[in-house]
Amino acid sequence: MTVPSRRRTLEFVDKRKGRQQALLFARVVLIALGGLVWLLPLLRSTVELGKLGRFLDVLFIMVCHRDPVRSLTFTGVEMPVCSRCAGLYAGLALGAWIARPILSRRTSRWALGGALLLMLTDVISHDLGMRPLWHSARLSTGFAVGYIA
Repeated sequence: MTVPSRRRTLEFVDKRKGRQQALLFARVVLIALGGLVWLLPLLRSTVELGKLGRFLDVLFIMVCHRDPVRSLTFTGVEMPVCSRCAGLYAGLALGAWIARPILSRRTSRWALGGALLLMLTDVISHDLGMRPLWHSARLSTGFAVGYIA
């Protein structure tokens, strides 16, 4: 039986610490972005954001169509993303914050696949005119996908 050298042990500890720090950083970013989607309308209803507000809008312009018909208003101000993306960001933020339950990769893939299937069903049923736009369905399917992801 060989005993790992002190150097190998330190390398393993350094790699593990680096992964933990990267994971913590990713969690903080997801929580901040997810919260910002909901905080931005609140800030806009109370304070003039000017250039800062336009800069923060750019963060979301690239990832969402921002169709006013499909967007919610929060505190009387239109959100910077549509209702599905608002749910997705909220799910990502809460999932990163709570990080529970911890699922195996296989279970996570099945759960994410199921959530994506529900989201696709919502998209298709609305786009085919089978039902009107339901913000609650858009929010909840977005939230489920975000939380599981």
